[in-house]
Amino acid sequence: MQQQVHNSCVSELLSTSLRDRKRTETWSAIHNAATNLTLANGGPTQVTVEDITQQANVSQRTFFNYFATKEDAILGLQEPVIEQHVREQLDLSTNVLERVSHLLLTVGQSTFAGDRETSLRFEVLEKYPELIHRRLSYIAKVETLVIDLVESQLAASPQWNADFPDMPPGESARLIVLMGSATMRFAMQSNKPTRSRDAQFAALDDATTLLRKILRKVQ
Repeated sequence: MQQQVHNSCVSELLSTSLRDRKRTETWSAIHNAATNLTLANGGPTQVTVEDITQQANVSQRTFFNYFATKEDAILGLQEPVIEQHVREQLDLSTNVLERVSHLLLTVGQSTFAGDRETSLRFEVLEKYPELIHRRLSYIAKVETLVIDLVESQLAASPQWNADFPDMPPGESARLIVLMGSATMRFAMQSNKPTRSRDAQFAALDDATTLLRKILRKVQ
């Protein structure tokens, strides 16, 4: 009996792993097709959903299971989520601005995108700035998620409430996240030699350090 249960659990794990891998492969195929066609054909207006699905060898129904719009597929934008392990690891007892900025960048990065996809995404945005509005809409969604999480942590912090008795946690969270988001956007525009994830976080740390220096100067 125990062996049967064990075999069943192993089979379920393998099945889940296979589904996850298939989903990752399909997502990447659609995203890469959309990005490559956009760069090859001269912009997003020269590419259709039908072009993308043919290139990725998927149906239009499958396309819309992964992406809401053509622009989202080109930029690799998924509905943002904060994974449970990220929630559990967030500690706002110190270095609040740095931690919130890192959280914003972590959530804002696509779960499946690697360094190649990230580099291509920057290339597309630089060549076709009309897509920036989709990126900004996505960042706004990320900000909303992070504000909710930061507010819940600040509300549960006796020290924070003692330090800021007249500032509701929700208002504090919104201000912190907006500062972190401004830092993240500044870092995203940094002229780094590589567009890798590590380079993005390094640029973010540099931008946060610069912001602290500026705030001390203008006080």
